[in-house]
Amino acid sequence: MLLLRRLVTMMPSFVIVALGFDATQALILSQVALSLILPIPMVTLLILTRRSDVMGSYANGRLTMAAATAAAAVVLALNLLLVLQIAGVPLPALGASG
Repeated sequence: MLLLRRLVTMMPSFVIVALGFDATQALILSQVALSLILPIPMVTLLILTRRSDVMGSYANGRLTMAAATAAAAVVLALNLLLVLQIAGVPLPALGASG
């Protein structure tokens, strides 16, 4: 069963390489896609872990929520910059590279 699960998770990588795509570029694009999706589980975890009816005595305190909210905000802000950059919006505050 473990072998089947590993084969299923590795199959997309095999297909990408077999089709002749550049493996490095495919890896970069997959990481971009994952980073754009990351805020969804982060925000969901923030909502669920602050609820004492869900977490009981293990619900997040104020300091933990502040740190986690700051981390989620940083990820969201970086994703926004990434999307704007991909869309071709000039971002003069970041400076021109090259």
